[in-house]
Amino acid sequence: MSSIETKNPKGGEPYNVGVVLLSEGVQLLDVSAIDLLGMIEPYYLRACGLPEDVIVKGVPLKYHYITESGEGPMQMTGGFRLAVTDSIHTCPLLDILLVGGPTPDYRPSEPVQEFLRTQLEHVFAFIAVCTGYLPPLHSGILSGKVATAPRSLLPLLKDRHRDVAWEDKRWARDGKVWTSGGITNGLDLMAAFMRETFDGEMVEAVLRLADVGGRGQEYVD
Repeated sequence: MSSIETKNPKGGEPYNVGVVLLSEGVQLLDVSAIDLLGMIEPYYLRACGLPEDVIVKGVPLKYHYITESGEGPMQMTGGFRLAVTDSIHTCPLLDILLVGGPTPDYRPSEPVQEFLRTQLEHVFAFIAVCTGYLPPLHSGILSGKVATAPRSLLPLLKDRHRDVAWEDKRWARDGKVWTSGGITNGLDLMAAFMRETFDGEMVEAVLRLADVGGRGQEYVD
């Protein structure tokens, strides 16, 4: 497990942040939460004109965009093609891992499952957005854990995967494993994760700039 302590940058070294893209057609909104996280970088805080005592609490990040083969660019929704930096074989051990939602019929290969299980041991946050629950579910990572998923899928998941404690919430957390409901709930999840993990004053300044983080964990129908 990572030695990084909550609310403390690791001595000025950048966090290794990985975005895992396991099928074509991952929605841009699935991975947009990484952009919100990126707002905590010192250069961005300075560009936004925030005070120096807030900027010094920023955290540098190093991004890895990962596919199984390492080939790219990856075709996403909206005609967007994302440059790939790593394969599951060349990616370093990560501090934060975000799984963008693959297509609903996706099933991970054994090498992908092993990659996710290995990274789980090292990261301090394993984040799955929307159908991003599929790879960890089929890798055994969610077994015995509290999790959530898109609301329309929860009845089926509760019936077929009873080893998971499914909750009807915008996001769920079980230790280092975070899961979200639908695609926009990834931003709600990321706001909650940032509040739990980094300096409170700095994070609240970022969330005010982004106008994100106001929705609670419970759905209000």
